[in-house]
Amino acid sequence: MRKKRWHSVCALGMLLSLGVGCSIQAPYMRRWEAVPAINQRWSGGTINANKLSADEAAVYEELGTPDVIRFFRANETRQPVYEWLYLEREQVVWFVDRQRVDYVAVDADTSWLQKETRETVQRKLITGGALGAVVGGVAAGMILFGDSIGLK
Repeated sequence: MRKKRWHSVCALGMLLSLGVGCSIQAPYMRRWEAVPAINQRWSGGTINANKLSADEAAVYEELGTPDVIRFFRANETRQPVYEWLYLEREQVVWFVDRQRVDYVAVDADTSWLQKETRETVQRKLITGGALGAVVGGVAAGMILFGDSIGLK
């Protein structure tokens, strides 16, 4: 019984991690391969036209399948931003939250947290880690040397 439960938990964990790893690809992307040299950049796939928004569908009908798709986040709002690159035409089309825009300030960090929040979380993790190391070191010292310094 325990073994079966453990296998179920492991299988569920693997499925969830797979879902998280692929979640930044847009729902219309099919069989796009990641470009290893550049983060969040895919090429060589197809587009499922049934899952496109009205703006995306209009661009797709006019220009066809993009050569490359990149994912970013908008600086201020952290909305998903997709960049469709047409290399031969030297044309770039931007979509913010599936709506076409002419200009958007983007952040290459794809985290949904804003920069200030990321910095605060990082600072708290570093402070908490240092505090945990100090407390753990003191506790380990007391366990190891408690008898010799007269704690028992």
